Amino acid sequence: MNATAITSPTDRLGSRALPEDHRAAAAASLDLHQACAAAGLNLSALPGVEQPGQVDIGSVSPETAAALTRMIRHSIKGAVQISERLRRALLAHALDMPEPYVYRGRIMLGEISLSTADRLTGLLGGPQPDPDVELDYWPEAQLLLKRLSTAFKQSTGGFLDPDFHPDCLHCNAEALIDLDSIPVMTARRLARALERRPREAP
Repeated sequence: MNATAITSPTDRLGSRALPEDHRAAAAASLDLHQACAAAGLNLSALPGVEQPGQVDIGSVSPETAAALTRMIRHSIKGAVQISERLRRALLAHALDMPEPYVYRGRIMLGEISLSTADRLTGLLGGPQPDPDVELDYWPEAQLLLKRLSTAFKQSTGGFLDPDFHPDCLHCNAEALIDLDSIPVMTARRLARALERRPREAP
């Protein structure tokens, strides 16, 4: 381990008074440097010189990058397992949805069709509309978003903020609902709620 020793957040920039963002970068670089040293990672985190207020980690060896990757993946292992559990629950109900994945510590759900959103609402215990209703009409789509959000809250205790994207005649794109992302624990409760629902007959 040959990382440069840092004993104070002001070692790199001197002891003069620092702006708040510079002090935050200095403190963060010290914390990261010490954590990497404790983990045996040859990575020197330093307050930025060319970009004051940022943390400079410079170049690292492939071995250090690989070790850091393993540590990060280990830290998000639980979230990855929950995203996989949710994927299986969605697949079990033949819901036409993108595979959920971990991004920035949350579970991304992505965009789904209005018919899929309607089915998901029903699986979560929400009311179903008149079968003759055209879901892609703006008023009906807004009602669908409300029904889905309410059913999601009742079944998971969490919040969903879906965003409606109307169909586009110019580009021939169908109407979609963007579910964005949800916290990991909410994703766990969503998977549990779907697992408890009986599967529909083929």
